[in-house]
Parts: sequence; structure tokens; C-alpha cells
Amino acid sequence: MANSLKNLTSILLLLFLAPIIIATIQAPLLSAPTEEKKKEDTPVVYAAQLEAKPTVAEIIAPKKAFVYFTHSHEAFLPILASQGEKVAVYHPANNITSFQDQINAQFAFHQIETQFLENHNPKEMDDYATVRPLVQDALTHNEYDIVLDIHRDSMKSKVTTLQTGEESYAKIMFVIGGEHDNYKWNEQLANNLSDELNKLVPGISRGVMVKAGKGVDGVYNQDIAKNLLVMELGGVDNTEQELNRSIAILAKAISNMYNQQLPS
Repeated sequence: MANSLKNLTSILLLLFLAPIIIATIQAPLLSAPTEEKKKEDTPVVYAAQLEAKPTVAEIIAPKKAFVYFTHSHEAFLPILASQGEKVAVYHPANNITSFQDQINAQFAFHQIETQFLENHNPKEMDDYATVRPLVQDALTHNEYDIVLDIHRDSMKSKVTTLQTGEESYAKIMFVIGGEHDNYKWNEQLANNLSDELNKLVPGISRGVMVKAGKGVDGVYNQDIAKNLLVMELGGVDNTEQELNRSIAILAKAISNMYNQQLPS
């Protein structure tokens, strides 16, 4: 009788403790997936994310150009003719300054920030003496990688036009005043840019002409800055399309000249 009572007590005790034992055994098993899930939910930061490589655009710092037109009324005969204007080599509105937007767009495409001479819309065509203080003031307040005084040559199509394949271009030439102390700096920069132009489109640059002596200006305001270039963009016979193509090549040549140390 005593043994039966002892066995019954043991059974009842086991039944009472069973839920506690089961819960104790299951607890680690239930908690393990939860901990694993927490690990999965935690974002992992890799070294590559912390040290992301800069893009080419971030490596190449934008260059700055200052552009103006001393002889702002210089015009192109085909453009005036296409617009029904009286054909002439000078025009107060339809002239070389009309290409300012194209210059700005092409330069910007090649990461060249461009500023043009402000508040300069003369009724009569300027000369170097008139524009000089305006350029000096602009260059006093800002630093530029290159300064371009853009003109239109008086030469005819056979000199100023390049036909290559199915495309034609307005040729470019640089004029350097040889009568100031620093002209060699200007000349070297002009030669560098001329070379870059001809690498892109062989023959598009007519080269660099140094002018000095009787009958010429001899300075062309280039004594103001060592990186100031006087540039002839095409001639009287060049078309709008030819000029636009050459402006695009000019923008790329300037970009290449200042960033040629980078791998292509």
C-alpha cells in the first residue's frame, strides 16, 4: 500500500513539473531564431561604402574661362544672307556675339565655367583701348584658367574653311602681340591649344601668328594676363554650322589641354 501511494505521488509530481521542464527546454530553441533574425536585420557597412571612389567628374575640377569680343560687330556673310539682312562684314546685332550661347553650352558640356564681359553692348564697334579697362576690372575680381578675345577673320573661305570628309569647319587662328614683356607666355599657351585642336581635327587650327612692329597693335591687351589669347574664329564666308562645329572642337581642346594628365 505504501509503495502504491509513493508511486502515485511521483506520477502527480511529474505531471505538475512537466510544463516547467518543457518550457525550460524549449526556451533556448525558440530564442535562437529570434537572435539570428536580429543579426540578419542589422545592416552591414562595408569598407567600400565608406571609401567610395570619386567619379571622373569629381576628379576633374571645372575650369574657368572669360570670353569677350573686342570687335563685337564683326559679322559673317552667309548668316546675314540667310536671315534676309543686307550682306555686310559688320552688323550691330547679327554678329560674332550671337555665338555666345553656343560657346557657353559647349564649354559647359566640357566642364568649363564661362563668364562673358557684362554690360558690354556697344552701338559702335569697340577697339582695344576702349575694352581694356573693362577686361582689367573683370580679371581683377576673378581668376580664370583662360581668357579669350574672340574675333572673326577678314580672310575668305579658301583660307578659313576646312573640309574634312563630309564635314566642314571654320578654321581657328591665334594672334599674339609680340610687343610686351610677357608675350612668350601667351604664345606658349596659344601653341598648346593649337596643338590640341589639330589633334582632334587635323588642320582646324591655322596656328599662331606673333605680330609686332609698324602698322600693328603689338599688344592686343595681352599684357593684362599671361593666359589671354586673341583668337580668330573663322572668316567672313563661314556658315553658322561650320562655326558651331568649330566651337565644339574648341571646347574639347581646352578641356583636353588642362586635363591631359588624366587617363582617357
